[in-house]
Amino acid sequence: MSDPAARRMPSPDHAVTQSPLEDWLRWLEGVHPQEIDLGLARISAVADRLGLRDVGMPIITVAGTNGKGSTVACLEAMYTAAGQQPGSYTSPHILRYNERIRIGGVPVDDALILAAFEAIEAARAEITLTYFEFATLAAAWCFRARHAAPWILEVGLGGRLDATNCFDADLAVVTAIDLDHMEWLGDNREAIAGEKMGIARPGRPVVCSDPQPPRRIAELAEAIGAPLWQVGSHYDLTAADACWNWRHASQALDDLPRPAWLPDAALTNAAGAVMAVRGAHADLALDEAALRAGLARAQLAGRQERVSAPDGDWLLDVGHNPAAIALLADRLATHRHQGQVRLAFALMARKPLEPLITQLHPGVTEWFVLDVDDPASHSAEAVTAALHAIGAEVVGSGDAADARRVLGSRWQSGDLNVAAGSFRVVEAFMRTQESACNTSGPVGHLGLD
Repeated sequence: MSDPAARRMPSPDHAVTQSPLEDWLRWLEGVHPQEIDLGLARISAVADRLGLRDVGMPIITVAGTNGKGSTVACLEAMYTAAGQQPGSYTSPHILRYNERIRIGGVPVDDALILAAFEAIEAARAEITLTYFEFATLAAAWCFRARHAAPWILEVGLGGRLDATNCFDADLAVVTAIDLDHMEWLGDNREAIAGEKMGIARPGRPVVCSDPQPPRRIAELAEAIGAPLWQVGSHYDLTAADACWNWRHASQALDDLPRPAWLPDAALTNAAGAVMAVRGAHADLALDEAALRAGLARAQLAGRQERVSAPDGDWLLDVGHNPAAIALLADRLATHRHQGQVRLAFALMARKPLEPLITQLHPGVTEWFVLDVDDPASHSAEAVTAALHAIGAEVVGSGDAADARRVLGSRWQSGDLNVAAGSFRVVEAFMRTQESACNTSGPVGHLGLD
């Protein structure tokens, strides 16, 4: 097979520091002429050449604007607690590419990913693949090689034309729908819901955890004869401080463990995951013990993640669209009753700056404008100007190390320092406290649906 390192030989300096996986990832960034090129023809052809679409393993595909990561995390933890080896595919990664492909909750090692890449490269021949298509096929290859089951696939962008949709879902989960990626998916929730519902298959169940579902979801489910389990209609939940309750017509689960990173408004994601394993599909069902154990262990990096450090308590959040920012804004406004809130913030340029900082402003005492050194982000100057325009107090600007130094020096007991606005923000913050590898590859909008 052709060697990507030979086609794009790293410089002598890189050769000292880069791993074979990092060389592959850098090469993959340029193998296809477009970074985003929606469609199933290319990936389906290569998947068929590799025999990846007929492996006999049950597949759960999760689409939606917000809550996909939380839903996958809950499903993964519950199946792992049941003694199974679920294969979970998510995007993007924060520190290491391996985070995207997990078996039994553990990222696969470099050697397995390299073997997958080599097999895909040999099979694709004349077909070019995007970075995300290559990653999706690599996940499926790794899952088959390690006999992972079930497969839990998080949609990257949309659903109908997303690379993950080349695999037929036995169970489709659709989380909350919001206005995002409108240049690809449509300019209203109904149109976007139609794209998300592209993962549904005739006669196979759909779980919807959007508490205000667009009509299109039920219409399309009925049109293809897919049984629909809708939160608020077919199942429901109530939240308490340290636990929550789940209800279905034939069963009730009380005092369920509550993942610490799920605020009340996002508990519908856990409820959807519970519906998926408690009646939506008989072949994917789990007993109550596994469900409870899994919810107690579920983890999700970077989603309202609370960390303690010498420079104070920090909250990390990758939320970057209006609904996700609204969840964060509520949490910050609540904390203002306990202490000061300081926010290190940056945002990708394709996101509307003024509306999002206006949402956050009431809950933030002081702002630090984070420079993530990415041409796809709003410039630090633009963010600073927008903050001044709404009367916000800006106490500094710079990189993540600068943010930790400035905000850490101002922290007092009861205060909360926050790093938020995108995956790039959380990545930059995490890099200030631990060394990472396999970081090549765009974090940006690959999979930020």
